[in-house]
Amino acid sequence: MRKMLAVPKLTVPAQQAGAALPRDRGDPVFEEPWQAHTFAMVMSLYNDGHYSWAEWDDYLGYHIQAPGHFGEKETSANDPAETDTPGANYSRFLAECESDGASYYHLWQAAAEQLLDAMDLVTKDELEARVADFAKAECEGSRFEPGQRVTVRDIKREGHTHLPLYLKGVTGEVDSDKGLFMFPEMISHGHSHGHVHDHADIDTLQHVYCIRFAASDIWGEGSHNVHFNLWDYQLQSA
Repeated sequence: MRKMLAVPKLTVPAQQAGAALPRDRGDPVFEEPWQAHTFAMVMSLYNDGHYSWAEWDDYLGYHIQAPGHFGEKETSANDPAETDTPGANYSRFLAECESDGASYYHLWQAAAEQLLDAMDLVTKDELEARVADFAKAECEGSRFEPGQRVTVRDIKREGHTHLPLYLKGVTGEVDSDKGLFMFPEMISHGHSHGHVHDHADIDTLQHVYCIRFAASDIWGEGSHNVHFNLWDYQLQSA
């Protein structure tokens, strides 16, 4: 039987203010990639039947409120204890986004976070742990930079690693850093915050690099270059 979601019990302010839709002022629909990703995620989960449009609309509607609605309670002279007590609508994410007017897709993102938590698809604790993982990885930075020479490690192939055997031991040059990605081998084994099997050096969150190899270094002939996207753990400094 399908789980019915309860409408969130949030205090609605007396003054309402709808969020400006994209292109209301001639703006593009998606000003940044994360906005398109948020839109696609919400629509994909809806199309897959994880929630009804009415359920999504309820959560988004509660997030389209007057500026300041999601901030913490103001200091009360009569009750100083209220200073550090957030209201029922408090959203740290939206409170920090108030400087840009809590743009339309910030509201989509906040509503999606709350809805997915209510449905146990992505709990608040899981989301905060993932955010902490990204913050840690971004603080540590990447191991390799474009132009740096690296060698593909000669490691045992386990699972679906996407490491061509003919690249083992071959040296190439970092063409670009593709950014941080979740290592699928870890997720498929249900280890979202740790290691799996003998991969003691594999983090769940890793940089992926585009490596340029000379074809002659791989096959002994050819004057052209070939490019492969490889995970951080598969590489070492040359």
